[in-house]
Amino acid sequence: MRKFTRAIIFMVSVLTTYLLTGLLEEKMLSQTEAFRPITATLLGMVIIVMVFVPVFAYTERITEAVIKAGLQQTKSGAGKILGVAIFTVIIFVILFAIYLNRWFDKSILEVFNAALSK
Repeated sequence: MRKFTRAIIFMVSVLTTYLLTGLLEEKMLSQTEAFRPITATLLGMVIIVMVFVPVFAYTERITEAVIKAGLQQTKSGAGKILGVAIFTVIIFVILFAIYLNRWFDKSILEVFNAALSK
């Protein structure tokens, strides 16, 4: 169970960090008109490394704390295995909804309504 929890923490940390760095990338790319492409690319690469490493470390700590607290709650309410399963599904549904919105500007309800109406 410990390895499973670590895997969940790692996956959620990576997905959350990617979202945060994606937002940073959007902001940075919107400002690149002031620079030549080579300068903007080099600056972007340096900024991504300088930001990604601490953001990932910080996100991993926060994610670990949130997941452990959530797992404790669901374990006490639904049992150990079922609690972990429910919490894992909830976390990934939330992340799925955020990614779906960012990449396709759609909500889960829109997508499921469209799928059910076919």
